[in-house]
Amino acid sequence: MMRACHTVGISGDAGTGSAADDPICPDCRRPLRETVRNQTIGAVGASERPATQIAVTYCGSCGWTLAAARVPRMPMPVFGMEDRPEVADPEDPDTVGGQFQLRCRELVSDTMTAGFTPGGWIGLINSMGAVGAAQHLFSTGRVLPVTPWLVDHGRPELTMEHEITQPQWADLFTDQDRAEAARRLKRGGHPSV
Repeated sequence: MMRACHTVGISGDAGTGSAADDPICPDCRRPLRETVRNQTIGAVGASERPATQIAVTYCGSCGWTLAAARVPRMPMPVFGMEDRPEVADPEDPDTVGGQFQLRCRELVSDTMTAGFTPGGWIGLINSMGAVGAAQHLFSTGRVLPVTPWLVDHGRPELTMEHEITQPQWADLFTDQDRAEAARRLKRGGHPSV
């Protein structure tokens, strides 16, 4: 059983790096190198929402809590969301890049209407612009979760990959980008087949 949460009082001197210099538990005085444990637990609450996840670091010998912090939630695609996230306005809607972002906004809206909220795609667009997001995805080899979903649901025309292959965006993407987009669509949007 874990006891009171204290994050101060961990003993240990900076020194030669010997075992004698290692931090020790403030309660049982055992070396933390041997006993420290980490665990992620769900907070107990009255609501029916998913429990908040808490990362707890504690002494495995006596149970003394050394640290506890909320685990940040990663954005995930959400089905049937009531509150719809939106793609931000482009910096300059009159440029080709701005027009591409507006088109991606339309694709995202149509995708949500089809039943999938592409939170990851929206987040990337809002943080680096639609062109930057597409280039980032290609350079890292990452495929958005929405891509196979749209292909599997008969809507490949709503994918970023399909849009990149359209002639009006030729100045934004390389032949290599367009070829990779076409390969991804041919594989059904799945990362590897």
